[in-house]
Amino acid sequence: MRILVYLLGMLMLHDAIAQKKNINAAWRALTDYQSTLNDKPNLQYLIKAKENIDVAIQNPETKEDAKALTYHSQIYFELFKYYQNNPDINTNPYVYLNTAIQSYRTLQDKHPKVAGTPEIQNHAILLLNTSSKEAVQLFNEKKYHEASQLFYDYYDLRKKIFNTADTSYLFNAFVSAYKAESEKIKTYAEELKKINGDNPKLYQMLYYYYQNKKDSTHALKTLQEGRNKFFNDHALLNLETDYYITHKQYQHAIKNLEQLIQRDSTNALLLLTLGNIYDNMANQRMNQKNYSDTTDQFFQKTIQSYLQSYRHKDKLDQENLFTLAYNLGAYYTNYGLFYYNKKMKELKITDLSQKQKEVENKRKEYTQMSLPYLKEAESIKPNDNTVITALYRVYALIGDSKNAELYKNKMLGK
Repeated sequence: MRILVYLLGMLMLHDAIAQKKNINAAWRALTDYQSTLNDKPNLQYLIKAKENIDVAIQNPETKEDAKALTYHSQIYFELFKYYQNNPDINTNPYVYLNTAIQSYRTLQDKHPKVAGTPEIQNHAILLLNTSSKEAVQLFNEKKYHEASQLFYDYYDLRKKIFNTADTSYLFNAFVSAYKAESEKIKTYAEELKKINGDNPKLYQMLYYYYQNKKDSTHALKTLQEGRNKFFNDHALLNLETDYYITHKQYQHAIKNLEQLIQRDSTNALLLLTLGNIYDNMANQRMNQKNYSDTTDQFFQKTIQSYLQSYRHKDKLDQENLFTLAYNLGAYYTNYGLFYYNKKMKELKITDLSQKQKEVENKRKEYTQMSLPYLKEAESIKPNDNTVITALYRVYALIGDSKNAELYKNKMLGK
C-alpha cells in the first residue's frame, strides 16, 4: 500500500512538472512569435504556444495557475489580433477574444495581486479597449449576438479593472441581446435593475421579447413592474393598455385610458379607443339579449367618447377618421335597435298597441342619425364593402326603398 501511495505521488509530481514545462514552452513560443511582429508574423510560433498552453489550462493541477492564466489570455489575444488582420473563413476571431477575456477574469478572481501588476494591467486595458471597439463595430454590422457579449465584457472588465460600472455598456449589451433574440436579455435586465440602471425602454423591450415568445404572463408582469417604477411614462402606459385590450381585460384598459385622457383631454385617438371598448361591451351585452339599464349606460359612455373624439377629428389620420365615422354610424344603428328591444320588453301587453308606434318612430330617428357619419366614412373609402352594406341596412330600416335598392346594387357590384 505504501509503495502504491508513493508511486501515485511520484506520478502526480511528474504530471505537475510536465505541466510547468508546458507553461514555460507556451511562454517561449509566445515571445518567439512576438519577436516576428515587426517583420512578418510567424503563425507557427503562435500555434505552438496555443497547443502548450491549452494542455496546461485543461489540467486540474495548473488550470488556475497564475502564469497559465496569464499566458492563456495573452496567447488567445494574439490569436484574435492575427485572425483579425488575416481573415480565415474557417476561423472566428471573436472566439479567441472571448477566451482571452475569460482567462483574465479568472486570473483577477483567483490571483488579484498578479492581475494588479503593471504588465497585466496594461494587457487588461488592451482587452477593455478592444472589446469596446469591436462591440460597436459588430453592432453596426448587425452581428448582435457577438456584440452583446462584447458590450457585456467591457462592462464587466471595467468593473474589475477600475471598480466602476458603466451602465451604458450593460444597457447596450441588453439592447443587442434583444435584437439577437437571445435569452441573455433576461440576465442583463436583472443586472440593470439591481444597479438601478434600468429605464422605461428596458421594460418596453423586455415586454416585446416576452410577447414574441408568446409568454403573456411574463409580458404583463414586465409591464406592471415598469409601470410601478416609471408610473408617468406614456409609452409603458400605452403598451399596458394595448395588452389589456388585446386580452379583453376591458376594465383595466378603461382605467388606463381614462388616466391618459386626463393628461390629454383632446387626444382624439385615445377617445376613439375608449369609445370602441365601451361599444364592444355594449354590443356584447345586446347580443346576449341583455337590455338592462347597465347596457344602456355602456351605450351612453360609447357615444360620449365617440363625440368627444369627433370634436377633435382634425387630429386623426384618414384611417382612424374612417374608423370613427363608421363606428358613429354603426353606433346609432345599433342603439336604435337596442332602444326598440328595451322599450318593447318593458311595455305591458295592454300598452303595446298605443306605444309601439312611438317606440318604432324613435328607433327610426336614432337610425337616421347614423347617415351623416356613414356617408362621411363612404367619402373616405367609397368602395369599402362594410360601409356600403351598413348604408343599405340603414336605408332599409328607415324605409327608404330607393336608396336601399341603390346600395343593394352596389353590394352586388352592379
